[in-house]
Amino acid sequence: MLRRKLFSIMGLALLLTAITPVYAQNVNDRLSRMEKELQTLRKDNAARAERETALQSRIDELEGQVGIQADSLSSAIESLDGITVGADAASALSVGGYFDIEFKSDDTKDNNTFDQHRLILKFDGDVNEWISFRSEIELEGGGADASFLTDNEIVLEYGELHLNFDNAINLKVGALLVPFGRFNALHDSPLRDLTDRPLVNRRIVPTTWTDAGIGLYGEFNPSDSFRIDYDFVLINGLDSDFSGTAGGGMRGSRNSFRSDNNDNKMFVGRIGLTPDFAFLDALNLGFSFGWGKYDDADDQSVSMFGLDWTAKKGPFELIGEWAMLDLERGAAEIAGGVPGGASGWYIQGNYHFFPESWRSSSKFFGDESTFTLVARYGTMDTDDSAIGIDRAARGDAFRDDAQRFTVGMNFRPIEKTVFKIEYQWWFEADGIADANNDRFVMSFATFF
Repeated sequence: MLRRKLFSIMGLALLLTAITPVYAQNVNDRLSRMEKELQTLRKDNAARAERETALQSRIDELEGQVGIQADSLSSAIESLDGITVGADAASALSVGGYFDIEFKSDDTKDNNTFDQHRLILKFDGDVNEWISFRSEIELEGGGADASFLTDNEIVLEYGELHLNFDNAINLKVGALLVPFGRFNALHDSPLRDLTDRPLVNRRIVPTTWTDAGIGLYGEFNPSDSFRIDYDFVLINGLDSDFSGTAGGGMRGSRNSFRSDNNDNKMFVGRIGLTPDFAFLDALNLGFSFGWGKYDDADDQSVSMFGLDWTAKKGPFELIGEWAMLDLERGAAEIAGGVPGGASGWYIQGNYHFFPESWRSSSKFFGDESTFTLVARYGTMDTDDSAIGIDRAARGDAFRDDAQRFTVGMNFRPIEKTVFKIEYQWWFEADGIADANNDRFVMSFATFF
């Protein structure tokens, strides 16, 4: 029994002796392979790190190039004085304007017609925080230098350099809008509720009235409920070319932007008063005046006086203007057709409304949409020395002693865009037969 156990132990020992070298050799082989794989992984990691380093360097290089280009672009933009559209920042140029097209059916004309009347380009620039430039260029009747166009022109409506010192006093120079009455400053087609301008602002105050000169303007508040504004200019002034046709009014007497016809300069101004009354939403009253010599010899003077008013209460608005001119004249001026005086006025009522249930019912009916009913009565006397003096020369289109009553309606889908429709009845002075010169007018106008 003991002998069998000894033989078993000896056999097991011999077996272990035999397999131990083989097992050890296998373990060594596995360790060797693992070391080689580890070295391979280390080499791969080193190569990957090198690639990552190279890639990061390339990224850094590209970012540097982009930064240089961005800096160059910023410098270029700064060199252009920040030319943007509608920017509020200093050194910005704002480009815009307005456009209108009209349809007219005039009893005195053989044909009704579309009239692409005005395209106005506005260029306003802020040189810095207190120097600015304001301008309008008008393309009327399609522009100029085209044989097929009629009643056409390209003209600078105004070009004004402003030096803004304070609310109370500021300086402007250039081709200035003349501050006589309120309409000359607010003549843009999309602002108006009727298409045709009032008679007094066509032939008595020759809107758009612009002249070369220099001016001061500003406003101040004597109290919390009262504001005073003023606008005074010294300009070349009116000359003696009042019209190629007798009684034609003052439009032809607007002077050149380049030279004056005499040594005298005309002084024109408007003072505006804005009191705060509890029974009105808004009220503005204006007093205008002007004086200067108009003839080539500096002998004859022209004096001008005017009133304008705007009152608002709820949806109702009442506006109007009155103007008169008094002219000195000798024998030469009388023979040349210079009137002794001229005057005109208008009064206009507006009623703004819009059904609230229509708002947001379509894209045409938004928060700004409104209808306006309008009625206006106006008159002009282009020469107070006679009655209807240009009737023989102009037939049914005569201007002297004209009276006009207009009713109309307009729709604004937004405040900047308007469609207008109106009818005009013309009346002749006592003793003059009916001229049958009534008119239907329709128009579209928009700011852009």
